[in-house]
Amino acid sequence: MDILVLHPGALGDMILSLPALAILRKTLSPAKITLAGNLDFLRAISSGYADRVLSLSSLPLHHLFGRDSVPAADRQVWTSFDRILSWTGFGDPEFSRNLSSLARSVLVVPWRPVAGEARHVSRIFVDSIHPWVGEQQEVPAPTILISAGERAKGEKWLAENGWNRNRPIVALHPGAGSVSKRWPLQNFRQLATRTMRSGAQVLAIEGPAERGVVREMALDLPGPPVIAARTLPLETLAAALSSCPAFVGNDSGIAHMAGALGVPSVVLFGPTSPEQWAPIGPRVKVLRTIAGCRACEKQDGSVHTCMTNLSVDCVWNCFESLYPARDLP
Repeated sequence: MDILVLHPGALGDMILSLPALAILRKTLSPAKITLAGNLDFLRAISSGYADRVLSLSSLPLHHLFGRDSVPAADRQVWTSFDRILSWTGFGDPEFSRNLSSLARSVLVVPWRPVAGEARHVSRIFVDSIHPWVGEQQEVPAPTILISAGERAKGEKWLAENGWNRNRPIVALHPGAGSVSKRWPLQNFRQLATRTMRSGAQVLAIEGPAERGVVREMALDLPGPPVIAARTLPLETLAAALSSCPAFVGNDSGIAHMAGALGVPSVVLFGPTSPEQWAPIGPRVKVLRTIAGCRACEKQDGSVHTCMTNLSVDCVWNCFESLYPARDLP
């Protein structure tokens, strides 16, 4: 049996769907799963969850949204699969009708929480597939698998960029997709200073939407130099991150990656509800204080001030509880 899964989500969304994919794989074994989404994300996280990955944009989705009949060439693509699970197109009746006519079994289901939703997004993903796998499924933790060879490549990249293998290297991610979700940069600078003075090096992570934050954070820090991971391929970043004994960062896809890699992580939340969106991992701690943030408390469109509520001392103390500075060489 061949199953196609259509996933339109970003990195963190995809990681939160891994529990559902794990259940799908186990319950419908020995089915072959093809996962279609953003290839940059999929190549970094899909090992063990899919037999093949495709770019979502490579599939003829556009005709499914129209009222005209689906062209024969498109039909051949869709009918090559026995089952299709689509986390895209929910709510569009034409999409659901067209896709449902093209495979023996089709699920077009939602995964984004709606107003008043109490379930974590990973739970929503798992619940969405219950017609195929049954209800009351436990939600396993997502796990990103890194082979020994990939980890060695990550350590090699770190060493080539200044890592002293005799020192632990702590990952900091001062960016996030939205400015309102970022802890003040001067706070990250103070945290980096404390980390270095404790004996560790710093791996500072920067994504394409966050250009300049690492350079600004690293200004006038005590040595050794910050190792900057700027817009690295996610496979390389995941391999490097897997060698870090600790991670501190904002609510972002990278935080979800750290959690799924099993890296002890402190994740800083502001406007987004961690009850629904917190990363899942064996040693993930979430910090959030919305008191006094009118935008969070009143939801009236005000500017968010919640990220300024978290002090450097609070974050450092939480970091030390995960990875005590006294354990650093």
